[in-house]
Amino acid sequence: MHLAGHYYHVYNRECNRERIFVNEGNYEFLVKRTNSFLSDYSLSVIAYCLMPKHYHFLCRPEEDDSLWRFIQRLFNSYTQAFNKQQGRSGTLFEGRAKSILVDTDDYVIHLCRYIHLNPVRAGLVMHPSQWAYSNYLE
Repeated sequence: MHLAGHYYHVYNRECNRERIFVNEGNYEFLVKRTNSFLSDYSLSVIAYCLMPKHYHFLCRPEEDDSLWRFIQRLFNSYTQAFNKQQGRSGTLFEGRAKSILVDTDDYVIHLCRYIHLNPVRAGLVMHPSQWAYSNYLE
């Protein structure tokens, strides 16, 4: 259960070592879906980063269990669209999304850095501001 007023790190990765984003349109679709679905749920996305084979979200629900409903709807929707586009079926992610309670302010700050530095550590960009598929610039 995800309790209102607490921060949670939500993440998941690909199944079968396949990419979950194969082109810019995939990333853009998920970013648009995220923004669209947020209006239906009482939660804030503090930080996120979409990577070729995994994703990270740092969220703060304002209602108990709104986080799981949001994540489930978002990634079920994405998986259906991705499977249709790629002519595939079945699971895209390795099981259910994982979540960790973020219980201190220092941990929130550390996690924001960790999430936004993912594309830098992966060698995809030199600075987090260059990665279009995160909310670093926000």
